[in-house]
Amino acid sequence: MASTYSDLKFELIGTGDQSGTWGTTTNDNIGTAIEQAITGFGNPIFTTDANLTISLTNTVALQTARALVLNATSSGSLTATRELVVPTIEKQYIVQNNTTGSQSITVKTSAGTGITVPNGKKMHLYVDGVNVVDAVSHFSSLTLAAALPVLSGGTGVTTSTGSGNNVLSTSPTLVTPILGTPTSATLTNATGLPLTTGVTGLLPVANGGSGTATPAIVAGTNVTVSGSWPNQTINASSSGDVAGPASATDNAITRFDGTTGKIVQNSLVTVADDGAITAPQVGSIIPFYFANQAAFPSASTYHGALAHSHADGAMFFAHGGVWVRILDNGGPLGTPASGTLTNATGLPLTTGVTGTLPIANGGTGTTSTTFTNLTTNVTGTLPVANGGSGAVTLTGVLKGNGTSAFTAATAGTDYVAPGTATTFTALQTFNGTSSNASHKATNMLEVATVSATAATGTINFDNTTQSVLYYTSNASGNFTLNFRGSSGTTLNTVMSTGESLSATFLVTNGATAYYNSAVTVDGVSVTPKWQGGTAPTSGNASSIDSYTYVIIKTGSAAFTVLAAQTKFA
Repeated sequence: MASTYSDLKFELIGTGDQSGTWGTTTNDNIGTAIEQAITGFGNPIFTTDANLTISLTNTVALQTARALVLNATSSGSLTATRELVVPTIEKQYIVQNNTTGSQSITVKTSAGTGITVPNGKKMHLYVDGVNVVDAVSHFSSLTLAAALPVLSGGTGVTTSTGSGNNVLSTSPTLVTPILGTPTSATLTNATGLPLTTGVTGLLPVANGGSGTATPAIVAGTNVTVSGSWPNQTINASSSGDVAGPASATDNAITRFDGTTGKIVQNSLVTVADDGAITAPQVGSIIPFYFANQAAFPSASTYHGALAHSHADGAMFFAHGGVWVRILDNGGPLGTPASGTLTNATGLPLTTGVTGTLPIANGGTGTTSTTFTNLTTNVTGTLPVANGGSGAVTLTGVLKGNGTSAFTAATAGTDYVAPGTATTFTALQTFNGTSSNASHKATNMLEVATVSATAATGTINFDNTTQSVLYYTSNASGNFTLNFRGSSGTTLNTVMSTGESLSATFLVTNGATAYYNSAVTVDGVSVTPKWQGGTAPTSGNASSIDSYTYVIIKTGSAAFTVLAAQTKFA
């Protein structure tokens, strides 16, 4: 009977086998295999920035996966948490994470869960035949050589007084104990301080106090003070007092009654809260005098204001940021040096104008005109600059060329023609109506990008240049798919709220399969809703995995992603 092997690959000699040599096999089992499993030191090395699997084969020779201690190292720096996959057998390990790159490693079985070992740390783990778990989860007693730090859940001290919770050094809150008599302290949220016995010194004015232990009100001009603090009375002196009516109009301007300077009365002029002035319809003298227009205030600031320019002998009003001269509608303008008429009527053409009206201004440019028969007396082509087309014959759709002659427009370039291919570089919107669809197509093509690239790391899917992305080389690692408009445009900019788009990513897998482990939009993580309710945890070996995504914009930089994975082989 041939030998068989245990889970730890100890050779089990068949009955009657290895006559004369069984002792050697037994010594190898004990001196090599069993000793390695009990005290052995293995060195699994991450040769690449990817997950590492260690396994056991049917031999009693030294094997890393059989060792008690696994000292994990790496040839280069790891850029993310990587998996150290161990055999699915019942076995304990002491794992040391000595990889470079300051990354954790997760020790797990191929189909089970695992434990994460921080970089530079050691952990005692146990494979229970399915998952990797902590080998120890409870101590009946534990003695530490030093106080357990606060960072690790301890107090950081070896002795304490009182009862209740420990008070830490930053922003402590004391529940029942008093402070005693500290050498110094700053109270920012204290209550119950007795002012008669709990404070000393004088509270300054800057802190809301009086700055003195003997305050008093001081008399001033036309004001006298009687009594002593805190019972003092302020009195007005006999001169300068003002008396008014028993009631007044709200917002009215007060005015003096007489020349004594003491009696005021109501007026009929009011100033509203927004500054609007209202006065009765009586003759008022309000000079709007300015020496000249240069002395006028800003017409933009004082829109609607009036101003008199003494130098011009005219009135102006502010409108549209300029001062506009007010004409005397009842008399002539006289003989101004210059002027521009934009809204004048009643101008007598026989006596009120001089010169000849040019053609450019709608005239003939001459005082005697003979009209020409255009059908027999004109030769050549009328240029565009003179109101013509610049061409003798024209067919189809016409295209203007500035001052050059009209030319025939090109279908598909200058205008959309049903039988000519047209490329749109801007967003076209077809709305349809409540009773008609927006468009109908017998067939439609989508742009697919085919690239001899291996899927791994973060892959940018530019939705403005493609609908399908196909990687034809075997994937080399799990990958994150990032949807964006393009390298310079976010998908959030391309899409409006309430819009959706579909995208397909085809991944080629070899003997080792990898899968889409994360999805981001514009670099921000999004958790897709996967078909069937469960996200994939692996790819399909020796096949093409098709990942389809429906991306719906639900708000500013907010997206819902529906995803599905399909195997093609």
